[in-house]
Amino acid sequence: MSAVRKPITPKPPRVRKHVLVIQQEQCKQCGLCVEFCPKNVLCIDTSIYNKKGYHPVSACDIEACVNCGFCERICPDLAIYLADKEEARKAYESGNVQEGTVIPEFEKNSSDEGQ
Repeated sequence: MSAVRKPITPKPPRVRKHVLVIQQEQCKQCGLCVEFCPKNVLCIDTSIYNKKGYHPVSACDIEACVNCGFCERICPDLAIYLADKEEARKAYESGNVQEGTVIPEFEKNSSDEGQ
């Protein structure tokens, strides 16, 4: 029997099929999504207020998101959810998103293009 080791082959980078959608106007700053996010993706944005007078949740580290869906399941106000990436991109680019809706992955890309 040979004791030759197999070479290590790196896994291809993971491609996310869903994007995080945050409806900031529905957020009541309960903090449950922030508390239960296993990758510390979410945080409360104390620099802004929504129409209800709360500081809405925001994505502080969207690159760490693994699309686990905990935030979507725990949110009592349905203010945060995962959407199909291509459908969300079409809606975002055509402007068919509700006021106060943020898709952090697309926001990050559009700010990078301006530089």
